[in-house]
Amino acid sequence: MKNLKTFALVLLATLIALMVAVRLSGLPVAFAWRFDKLLEVGANLAAVIGFTITARRAPGTDRRWRVLLAVAAVLRLVFCVLYFWVDVSGGDIRAALNSAPPIFTVSTLLTLAAVVVLARRNGPTPRRSSSRDRLLFWLDGLIVTSSAVVLTWVTAVHPVLLDDQRVLNPLVLMSRPIEFLVLLVILMALSRKRQEERQIAMLLVGMGFFAQICGSWGVGYLIPKGVPFDTARFMADITFVCAGVFYALTPWVPVRSRDSGPRRKAGLADHMHFVAPYLPVLATLMFIGLSTAVGGKLSAGETYIELGVVAIVLIRQFVTMVDNERLVRRLWDHQRRLRYQAYHDALTGLPNRIAFREQLQQLLAHPGTEPAVLFVDLDDFKTINDRYGHAAGDRVLAGIAARLRAVVRAPDMVARLGGDEFGVLLVEPGERGNNIGEKLLTELSKPYSVDGVEHTVRASIGLASAADARDVEDAADQLLRLADGAMYLAKNRGKGTLAVHLAT
Repeated sequence: MKNLKTFALVLLATLIALMVAVRLSGLPVAFAWRFDKLLEVGANLAAVIGFTITARRAPGTDRRWRVLLAVAAVLRLVFCVLYFWVDVSGGDIRAALNSAPPIFTVSTLLTLAAVVVLARRNGPTPRRSSSRDRLLFWLDGLIVTSSAVVLTWVTAVHPVLLDDQRVLNPLVLMSRPIEFLVLLVILMALSRKRQEERQIAMLLVGMGFFAQICGSWGVGYLIPKGVPFDTARFMADITFVCAGVFYALTPWVPVRSRDSGPRRKAGLADHMHFVAPYLPVLATLMFIGLSTAVGGKLSAGETYIELGVVAIVLIRQFVTMVDNERLVRRLWDHQRRLRYQAYHDALTGLPNRIAFREQLQQLLAHPGTEPAVLFVDLDDFKTINDRYGHAAGDRVLAGIAARLRAVVRAPDMVARLGGDEFGVLLVEPGERGNNIGEKLLTELSKPYSVDGVEHTVRASIGLASAADARDVEDAADQLLRLADGAMYLAKNRGKGTLAVHLAT
């Protein structure tokens, strides 16, 4: 796909440079115009060939939209050849222009049908739209509709009223709003029917259609403004050649199935649903800028409508900004929940082994602190689970966690290390380590009432201080191992006791 984008950019730049070079070379204007028209014929012929070849190989839906675009390309090719033949044979160019509305109307309808096929959603039914989606939909509708009104007036109705010599048939200009409405449908299809496997093809079709319409509008708009016919035609030919190139590249875009290969990197087509509503506004501003540049003036009504469009755009941006803020807040909340779940035990709500070890590691990293660890292991807790079930055992564990929290005060930390093992981190134990251990033994030995049944639980506790592990590479793990070893010493002494690790 990256190679295709590079090829498209190089090809467009080369063709435009050739057209400008021929135009500025001093050759006769007729020769330069015929050169441009041959490029346009070649681009449309390439589109016809490309869509025909790929349609024969593609199945189902992919064949249908290619066939429709192939027929549309044939119509554009026929018009280009007819137009070129009339010029070469010395016929009336303006008469040839009058044949454009029926040809391009049919081409437009075929392109619309192809876009509908492209945008058809396969697979599961999309989710029901929310009030926010409906609000943005109506705001987008107001933006494109008001832009269409201004653009239609500036580029079609007003030029017809000014064109006293009737350089072009009014039907040529009045057919452009219809094509513009079709373009809006394409943009809405890009906006509402996002399909990763066909987005690039839809983007190329939309760009080709947009370039084609801008070229048609340019001719009808610049000539009534007094721009020489040859100059207006040259500017339009550039857009027509670009449109033909976009159409010619479309059939060669790879269309992936939903499950084929890794997901590609997001590109412009993936973000078209963000910019689609603003393209009509951009086109409107472009033509209004051209109008004022050549001396045209906007009426009060046009100015007020444009100000209204700007106001609607600002409202939409405000709604989007509020929605983005809400999404960011939800993302932060989700991240906090994930972090809480990653560092806390789901049953007791206590920090887990990961959080306990990280806190211990941070304390040991500061030379001025001398933390101590109490390793608490419940004696014969398995008998409660075996006799009364795991539900009763879980409630006892929750009660044990509550008692541990009640004994230990901030900034000390209580954590569930796993199963029936708990840890207590004393930040500044001093002489309190033994006292807190004895108090924990007393509190934990009190009966726990679960569904009317009294459960008595004893614990073995091991105590180790930072001084015993400060000079070790993994001091946190070493301190936990020392406290664990002291706990097993307490078990060997008869369970339900406290043992302190003594450095040798």
